[in-house]
Amino acid sequence: MNPPNLEAALTEWRAALGEANVLTEPEALTSAETATFATTQRIPAILRPSSTAEVQACLRVAQTHRVAVYPVSGGRNWGYGSRVPPRDGCALMELSRMNRILAYDERLAYLTVEPGVTFRQAYTWLKERGSPLFITTIGGSPEASLIGNALERGDGRGPHSDIFNHVCGLEVVLPNSERVETGMARFANAHAAPVNRWGLGPSLDGLFSQSALGVVTRMTFWLVKKAPYLNEFVFTVKEDSQLWEAMDRLQQLALEGTLRNSFFFWNDVKALSVMRQFPYEVTGGRTPLPGFMLEGFREEFGRWAISGAISAQDEELGTLLERRVDKALEGLARRLDFGPRPPDYESSFHGKPSDANLAMTYWRKKHPVPENPHPDRDRCGFIWCSVAVPFTSEEAREASAIATRVPRMFSLEPNVALLAVSPRCLYLVVALAYDRDEPGDDERAMACYQALQRELVQAGYYPMRLGLPGFPEELPVQDDSRALLKRLKEAVDPAGILSPGRYGF
Repeated sequence: MNPPNLEAALTEWRAALGEANVLTEPEALTSAETATFATTQRIPAILRPSSTAEVQACLRVAQTHRVAVYPVSGGRNWGYGSRVPPRDGCALMELSRMNRILAYDERLAYLTVEPGVTFRQAYTWLKERGSPLFITTIGGSPEASLIGNALERGDGRGPHSDIFNHVCGLEVVLPNSERVETGMARFANAHAAPVNRWGLGPSLDGLFSQSALGVVTRMTFWLVKKAPYLNEFVFTVKEDSQLWEAMDRLQQLALEGTLRNSFFFWNDVKALSVMRQFPYEVTGGRTPLPGFMLEGFREEFGRWAISGAISAQDEELGTLLERRVDKALEGLARRLDFGPRPPDYESSFHGKPSDANLAMTYWRKKHPVPENPHPDRDRCGFIWCSVAVPFTSEEAREASAIATRVPRMFSLEPNVALLAVSPRCLYLVVALAYDRDEPGDDERAMACYQALQRELVQAGYYPMRLGLPGFPEELPVQDDSRALLKRLKEAVDPAGILSPGRYGF
């Protein structure tokens, strides 16, 4: 159902943005309403501003006519909701036209961008200039937005794996169209604005991450200098018991600084789903994957894979660090040797984006992964469930047991990964992959997601990121934070026009 004042709002939005940048064609709207799971929300219009001033104009019109607006950056939030707003009747504000790189400093290692700048664009821009620096890349689409991913607190590869922890200087448009800057950026001629995160007084940056309090139109990212020595590693682990001991040993190496980059623990299903699609030809079209078929894969690749990279200032130090890793995993894991890399090889641990992991979203599809993967377009069924876990083998074992057991109850393969984003915290990330063209699979996958979220929360493992499905009930809190956040929302958005329903707002 469209908002009652939509036509008046559309007239004013067209005057502010131009006719071509206010879309109401059914084909465009249908595409924007499609995610990697079932959705019912309807979008009345798509707005495409090209500047901060135009974002302000869009929000002024939205306030005047009480038409809700939902901003997205690149629209590649696959597995979490894509571009679909949480509620019906929200005009979609796409910021992809705001794709300028605004500032770069090689000496101080920072890059300032607008929300339409993608991981591929930033990588190419730095490469063309022969920069010795790189920006952390992610396992998702290279066309994803830097700012969009950071605001969702996405994780990446390298020493800056907690991406939002390495940004500053946000420019934000509030729902009432006021413009604010965070940290030192709010002061005139503040030379330290792109290098000092906190500024003076209360820090506002976190208020605009995973929230509906403002539209971020600029952000500064701190870059990493490429290490002269970088060598990736992959180990395979045969048994769960070996994994937990290996995990504790690697946690200590991360704490002491031997492992500066993020590293990953993938179970067999996750590794298999990146390498190939579901073997319908062997199962006779039946799902889920039978256990005996995984056994053959485990013989070659193990029950778990541990991957990461050693970086150092020279080969001598790098070799010593590698020996520490080898020693820590001795008797627990087998190192895979992929042979020498080609001369032009570029590592994801030095910021090279890749869409290789998108193959997971096509796991249950019956057609091959296309050259240009687009899970929404191709009706891939895919839902992420992501929670934070203390970096100990005991906690990881308990959370992983839930993540393995629950999907099997719904005839889905348990695609499980543990991501070491710091020496203290793991992200447990579960992928529910299915085929949206199979009758009933949308409903079954969503029921699995809700059951998985409930069991993890009941065990004390809370989401670190929520997608459009959210949590099946209101997450329990034991303090007054919800009341405080409600007062903040009412103060900056009394009409409730910005992203209603997002993250509980």
